[in-house]
Amino acid sequence: MVTRAAVWDLGSSSFHLLVCEVGQAGTLVPALRRRALLNLGVAVGATGSIPADRVTAAVTASKRMRKALERQGADVTVALATAALRDAANGAAVVARIERAIGTTVRTLDGAEEARLCFVGQRAGVWTGDRVSFGLDLGGGSLEVAVGDAHRVALSTSVAVGAARLRGELATGDPLTAREVASVRARTAEALMPVRAALRAHRGATARAVVSGGTARALARLATARARRHTSPEQGEVNQVELPAEQVEELAQRLAGLELSQRLALPGVSARRAPALSIGALILASTAHVLEVEHFVVSEWGLREGALIDELTAQGRGAAWAALAPTAR
Repeated sequence: MVTRAAVWDLGSSSFHLLVCEVGQAGTLVPALRRRALLNLGVAVGATGSIPADRVTAAVTASKRMRKALERQGADVTVALATAALRDAANGAAVVARIERAIGTTVRTLDGAEEARLCFVGQRAGVWTGDRVSFGLDLGGGSLEVAVGDAHRVALSTSVAVGAARLRGELATGDPLTAREVASVRARTAEALMPVRAALRAHRGATARAVVSGGTARALARLATARARRHTSPEQGEVNQVELPAEQVEELAQRLAGLELSQRLALPGVSARRAPALSIGALILASTAHVLEVEHFVVSEWGLREGALIDELTAQGRGAAWAALAPTAR
């Protein structure tokens, strides 16, 4: 019997619904993907709360995606809220409305748990063996950081920097000015100082960072576009594509000086990702500098897949999943 598992990822830039067919050998085969671009993180960064029009848009999108889920059906359903909804002054009230819209209890993740679930997904998506791994997930509202191996997560934390959040918080223009570039870098570096201190106990682990999130995938598509035959920005697997820190820095500098129309003309850059891509690239470049990352390795799996693996493991639905879900310290 085929098991279907669904995850709602109520994120700072977009709401995602992913439905997968679950294989006994530890596979997740997507059966349905739905996404709604809402940019809640921009509003939270600018004002600290989610305005009424964005709440209405979020509820409307959730109802629409629920209809798609009902047509597919799911044996397991997980719903998660991340940075924008946990940090917004009215986040709890918005989550309550979304719960009514989707008919499922929503779990608002704290930063440490979000980082752990991202790490579970990353380890399942990129082969790391039994060695200690370093994981980063850059979203619209936050940057998740984790260190661990196949058995446990030794460190999991979150910092309040994300492409959408800083876009709203710093009220950046397009293209970015030199002052805005400096502000993004400074804001990122300041937020990462406690993380840098915590990572002293894991020296050497940060040289190779497994990174997930839309910014990382977009940069990988941009970096590899010339070697690909397809032209659609959203196509093409970039899992395990390596991005040296120097290349990310070069891309960040290039993107910061481009207007939106120019970014849209670049190969591998989608209309959905283009508005905040320059800020996201600067955050990753600054992270590499502060945390001494030499290479990024892109994982197409992250929070959504990690949440499904974690839930399936908790329900005892196959030994294959247990090997992919390290526990918290």
